[in-house]
Amino acid sequence: MKNIFFLCLLTCVSLVTEGQDRSQQLDHLIGTYFKLQKFNGTVLVTQKGRILLKKGYGYQDVKTREPNSAHTVYQIASVTKCFTSTLALKMIELKKLKLTDPLSKFFTGFPKGDSITIRHLLSHTSGISDHEADSTAKDKTDIERLKARPLDFAPGTDWRYSNSGYIVLGHILEKVSGMSYYDAIRKYIFEPAGMRESAFDFAALKSPHKATGYWVFPEDASAEPAKLINYDQPKAAGAIYSTVDDLYRFHRALQTGQLVSTALLKQAYTPVALNYGYGWIIDSADHKKVVSHSGDIWGFKAEFARVPEDDICVVMLSNAEDLELHAITFKILAIVNGRPYQFPAQNKATLDEATLNGYTGKYELRPGEFIEIKTHKGRLLATTGTTQEMYCQQKDHFLLDNGRDQLPVAFQRDSAGAVISLSFRKGDQQIICKKVK
Repeated sequence: MKNIFFLCLLTCVSLVTEGQDRSQQLDHLIGTYFKLQKFNGTVLVTQKGRILLKKGYGYQDVKTREPNSAHTVYQIASVTKCFTSTLALKMIELKKLKLTDPLSKFFTGFPKGDSITIRHLLSHTSGISDHEADSTAKDKTDIERLKARPLDFAPGTDWRYSNSGYIVLGHILEKVSGMSYYDAIRKYIFEPAGMRESAFDFAALKSPHKATGYWVFPEDASAEPAKLINYDQPKAAGAIYSTVDDLYRFHRALQTGQLVSTALLKQAYTPVALNYGYGWIIDSADHKKVVSHSGDIWGFKAEFARVPEDDICVVMLSNAEDLELHAITFKILAIVNGRPYQFPAQNKATLDEATLNGYTGKYELRPGEFIEIKTHKGRLLATTGTTQEMYCQQKDHFLLDNGRDQLPVAFQRDSAGAVISLSFRKGDQQIICKKVK
């Protein structure tokens, strides 16, 4: 009996140690992204109901120096689509809606309205365009404006992400639920899940925990706050604000079948086209299905990822819009699963200002296309379509890191020591870009 007790004690100690180690790894990873100015926000990581990391990084408001915390409230943008799809599934469960119902059953006048179904709207295969085709559309209602747009493709024949399709779906959900979209989300999701910190009108929110959104990583008090978008614009496509704790409550309610049946969720987690199901992006990690959604709205980024089979939940909410979060998710999942992952590139050498300035200029990538190298506060930045920091490994040798891959870049000099080109490998090919300015 004593031996059994001792073995159980050893097992418990081992699990706690492993959990602590992974918590430390997670904190080190996210803390490094913060130091690299690639994350500013709050993170929550859980496994089987156990919190591995719940922490804020950076500032909720850089001017007041109020730090981000577990209580900070953020806009979650398109993560709202997970809620809209869940509400649609609830209406299906209540026999108020069918996946095969045509759009024309609810609104007439849409191009191919008889062919567009609820399933198409949920999976971005309806063909309803986000492109504004009518110059007078701003004076019309959502539905009238969207009716005036030609479809991008015939329903069910292609896939294209469509906020407009989800806005239409929100209006349909109002009809079948008999209440506003916002009230329906409250009744069927927020209340049963216990989500008391989530709502819609972020601009009107009066809370000491409300985050200020920034266009870029807020380095100092001069950072420009982003303009707030009225919640009635994105509607069912992106109107919700929330906290990491509330999104975890949503995860728990989905895991336990409290909101909709597991059979319906299984359909939602099955790709319809590309890797998109019903309001969820479908991927895999460690041979397990990952269901997730990202959000991007002026001043804010959001990432909500789940591994239903292993009851893993990852929430990252950021009040800096230019940051890439999705790639970080899979590094977090690698840590949780005890798998190897690529740690973000960092500067291993410090160069003086004169040496850094020697790299600046334009380098010809191909005719008419250039890589621009410039310095900013002691950092070397490369710009093509986007701007990325170049991390010095030693003089003339740098790493670019887009979150998924790391690209070694080398600078070449002439006999006088002046920089004349940069080079990198693309597959088996060595690309040399001459300095032209």
